[in-house]
Amino acid sequence: MSAKQYSDEVATLEQSLAEPIRQTENTIKRCADSADYKCVSAAAEKMETIIQEKIDKIEKIDVSKFTGGEDFKTVAIRYFEYFKSLYTAYRAIGDAPDEPARMEASNRMNQILVAQEEVMLRLQDTQVRFAAENGFMLEKAPAAAPGANP
Repeated sequence: MSAKQYSDEVATLEQSLAEPIRQTENTIKRCADSADYKCVSAAAEKMETIIQEKIDKIEKIDVSKFTGGEDFKTVAIRYFEYFKSLYTAYRAIGDAPDEPARMEASNRMNQILVAQEEVMLRLQDTQVRFAAENGFMLEKAPAAAPGANP
């Protein structure tokens, strides 16, 4: 695997989340609107699993031969972990035993959402630097996965 192939693989994994995120967000909204919190929790847990599969793929790739490879890998994993944390927060909302606990979990989720733009920009910046350090051009700016909107 070349550095460009690795960069493309991270971008592909990121882009592959767009549709599952869209579907999950729609499901969570529908469940929350009907106060079906078990449904919210189940949808969030499914998304956590999908994202963990992406993290596992990235972790298995040896990037030691690429300039800046470990940094890019770390930032990519943190990016996916960030999105996974959103669904962990959704699950906490769904699993909350009562309304005060649900509000507390919702507040924690809002705190997580504050960092979304920064996390996305960090991945993009790191990917651009990785491309430059390894002598290839990105075909287009790295795509940003749609964010979770509670």
